[in-house]
Amino acid sequence: MKIRLITFMLLSSIYGTFAQTNSGFHSKGIEGCYTDYFVAFTERGAKPVTDGQHDVVISVINQGKSECYFGKATVKDGKFVSPVMIQKDDMSFVPLNTIFKSLDQNWLEEQDMSTLNDITDGMSNIFLTKEKYELRMFFYTFVHPTARENRKAPPASVLLKK
Repeated sequence: MKIRLITFMLLSSIYGTFAQTNSGFHSKGIEGCYTDYFVAFTERGAKPVTDGQHDVVISVINQGKSECYFGKATVKDGKFVSPVMIQKDDMSFVPLNTIFKSLDQNWLEEQDMSTLNDITDGMSNIFLTKEKYELRMFFYTFVHPTARENRKAPPASVLLKK
């Protein structure tokens, strides 16, 4: 258990360093569904997301609280393409940009546009809207079913026999 906790903390700090957002909220904790998804994807990892349309969970974070919704996203060459769709309660889908009109322009100017739509470990980058909502997609059908442990090496005397 200690090894898992240490691994998670290390991965979280590394991931936070390379995250596309400078808000640093990973270390602050988020109420609601986001943390459970983020921890599961960080611990388990995910297979590379293939081209095509996929089911996703869209996490919406505002003022330290998160809500998660079903959606669909199309992937081409390891990146998602617009429009991302969010599912309504009547099971229909509408473009996400009908709810969140635009991204925060100051935030957008600071991003590397060549990697903005990348998918890493089954997760999109975090996006900041003009209304200060933070959004992230989880490609949940690609997450590994269980956490994968590190493979231990045998002692040097066994591995490095002459």
